[in-house]
Amino acid sequence: MNEMKIEKKKVPIRPGMFRIPEGPGKQPYLYGGQCKNCDTYFFPTREICLNCGAENMEEVPLSGKGKIYSYTIARQQVPGALVTVPYALAIVILEEGCQLHTVITENWESLKVDMEVEVYFEKMSEDDNGNDLIAYKFRAL
Repeated sequence: MNEMKIEKKKVPIRPGMFRIPEGPGKQPYLYGGQCKNCDTYFFPTREICLNCGAENMEEVPLSGKGKIYSYTIARQQVPGALVTVPYALAIVILEEGCQLHTVITENWESLKVDMEVEVYFEKMSEDDNGNDLIAYKFRAL
């Protein structure tokens, strides 16, 4: 019997926040919106600029590097969570000036406000088709 091998894919756990390009050597990346009118960045991308009200947004890749604005340590497990405690929930201001909320599981004990961090991508689970569900997290530089 000739069995077809189904290729496993990497899929964002939640659409609209990062891309996983296909092909060798291609790395996942965060993307957001940039207003063509006033150059303000947003994550996730938006239809209307909250700074100037323009409806002239462009989807752009983001650096994935930034600084911790604020954080808290989670020590109570939330039912259904894919991350086990303890971990940090952080607000990160990216180099582009937009902010995002993220999880930090590595070296959370040493976090400080203004600490430089970078994005990385990790398999969190699998979907019903066996594809890897990927999420973004941040870690200290």
